[in-house]
Amino acid sequence: MPELPYEQTSGHSGTDTSKARAIEADQSGKTAKRQAQAIDLLNENYGRGLTWKEFSSITGLHHGTASGVLSVLHKTGRIARLKESRNGCKVYVGLSWIENRVVEKQGRNKCCPHCGGNL
Repeated sequence: MPELPYEQTSGHSGTDTSKARAIEADQSGKTAKRQAQAIDLLNENYGRGLTWKEFSSITGLHHGTASGVLSVLHKTGRIARLKESRNGCKVYVGLSWIENRVVEKQGRNKCCPHCGGNL
């Protein structure tokens, strides 16, 4: 920890301020602490898992930060995102709690530029 899959950062929106905030969090240990907290909370919630909204509510993290923590952990294979959703949000679970449920790959689906269908 921490997982830093985006050019050795935990990710940012592309603005200078967002990048500086990400680098500061990554170097200060905030990113590692948030990621460890997410894994701990997911394991404490067993198979129920958490949505980004639930994670944000528990931790007090802003939407972008909460969602980003879960996305990075999903991207790096530390947690899974289920196909199912709760209250309009995807559910994340610890790897031990996938059971027989369908999981989603991380990232956006690539679309055919001609027909718009998934590739």
